[in-house]
Amino acid sequence: MDNKLQKRPRLRQERKNFIVEQNIDAIQWPPECAVCGGRAEVTDSLKLEATFKNLGKIRIEVPGIPYCQGCFSKIRRGKLLDRVRYIVALVLGIPIGLLFVWMATKQPGATFVWCGLLLAMGLLIGYGLAWLIVKFPVKMLFRRYFVEPVDAWLVGTSVVISIPNRGYAAKFAQLNMV
Repeated sequence: MDNKLQKRPRLRQERKNFIVEQNIDAIQWPPECAVCGGRAEVTDSLKLEATFKNLGKIRIEVPGIPYCQGCFSKIRRGKLLDRVRYIVALVLGIPIGLLFVWMATKQPGATFVWCGLLLAMGLLIGYGLAWLIVKFPVKMLFRRYFVEPVDAWLVGTSVVISIPNRGYAAKFAQLNMV
């Protein structure tokens, strides 16, 4: 019995997210698709990585997220769309940033620091334009071809898990005794 208590994850819920503080591998997922609630056919894992000053590099895997085959292919399409958006952001952002730098160097007193900030601002504008040109129209026109997956990220040494499907999130909370 003590062994089972040690393996149980330390988990709490804040708003719509779950925060896992210990034993991420002991999390239990309801045996159905995390998006639509259908029969689970595929499991996915999220690999997280962060570098902290005091702790060094931390790599964590959130294993066993269940999906049906249809929802899993929609999730893969969404990830591909995100990659396309990043490429478009770079293709647009770098020239915009360089244009800002070129315009700033024509002004007397331009310093290298300002040039770097202007390049970063160009990349930020490129990212926004990529969302406006690529992700927003594609998701609006083809919304039934994409779904929001279970997502996770690191906050300090804790893992935050976001489950968009409220019904599934409630089952997840009940199964993990949150």
